[in-house]
Amino acid sequence: MKLVSVDKLIPGMVVSENVYTLDDRLVAPKDTVLTQKDIDRIRSFSLYNIFVEEEMKAVPEDKEASGTTDLEPSYSERLRNTQEFIIFKQHIEDCAEELEESFRMLANESIPLDVDKLTEPVYHLFVEAGGTAGIFDMLHNLRDNSDAVFMHSLNVSLISNTLATWMRLPEDKIQVATAAGLLHDIGKMLIPSYLLNKDKQLTDYEQKAMNEHVLKGYELVKDKDIDVHIKNTILMHHEMRDGSGFPLHLKNEKIDEISSIVTIANVYDNLTARRAHRDPICPFAVIEHFEKSGLEKYEPNAIMTFMGNIVNTFIANRVMLNTGQVGEIIFINPDHLSKPTIKCGDEFIDLAKKRGLSIVSVI
Repeated sequence: MKLVSVDKLIPGMVVSENVYTLDDRLVAPKDTVLTQKDIDRIRSFSLYNIFVEEEMKAVPEDKEASGTTDLEPSYSERLRNTQEFIIFKQHIEDCAEELEESFRMLANESIPLDVDKLTEPVYHLFVEAGGTAGIFDMLHNLRDNSDAVFMHSLNVSLISNTLATWMRLPEDKIQVATAAGLLHDIGKMLIPSYLLNKDKQLTDYEQKAMNEHVLKGYELVKDKDIDVHIKNTILMHHEMRDGSGFPLHLKNEKIDEISSIVTIANVYDNLTARRAHRDPICPFAVIEHFEKSGLEKYEPNAIMTFMGNIVNTFIANRVMLNTGQVGEIIFINPDHLSKPTIKCGDEFIDLAKKRGLSIVSVI
């Protein structure tokens, strides 16, 4: 292993350590055999040096010479083949199984509610993912999991921690947001299982019964010796600042500040993950939803911080447009976060200026 200036990188060099941006976003996974395209991407992030192996590997001529995206694995494809991702996927699935057992025992009140013990695996997952930015690289590539409670609870905990960190909250509040995100749906343990596992859209009557999970969850924890923000989040994570949420139709500052963070994490993960009755929704469609209604429904600082940071985790990712065109995100438009600039072959497409064009999937 040796440290090499990015100006001296050449195709065929093998990355020996994950390459991160200055704000900890993964740019090139370990063991990547660098192409010219990889090198250009690394240089675009103003990095100075990276670690590479002593020995080089051959880059297939057709891949390097053509520069076409259809012959090269995308950023997501390469990430999913790394040892780090494979380990993370296995560990988060193991954590989800353990969380299911813990939630069931808590619902039966057969074990005490130990928040520190419950959240400990979440912090291990953070370390494996490479920090706050790396966590989204992992979660964006786990969207095919249809578990609506336990994996979702872990995801919301991780996202809540990340958002609270982006907001520069004190460490104690970040820890509370992490725990609140993990426990927000514990009331679903008291909801009939057929509703949780139904593979079709719930009827109005069924949805009303499902919505009771917030009250049931609050009843379960209200007398426990845990932080009040966690209790409030279990009750309020479906409340919206315009009063359109449930169960209390609270508005504005009446909604707990930690709950406001978990609400955003909950909505984002719910929409972008596969569910039994629907496919995942494209993250950029969710970001567009936030742009249109975010300031009315969500705490302004939290939603603006989330949108401003989440879009940057998609830089250099390959996407498909509604026209079928495929390209890579190269620039985020700060005035239209859901409409970045895409490089499709030799063409640069500014979605903010192209009416009718939109991103339908990250591939």
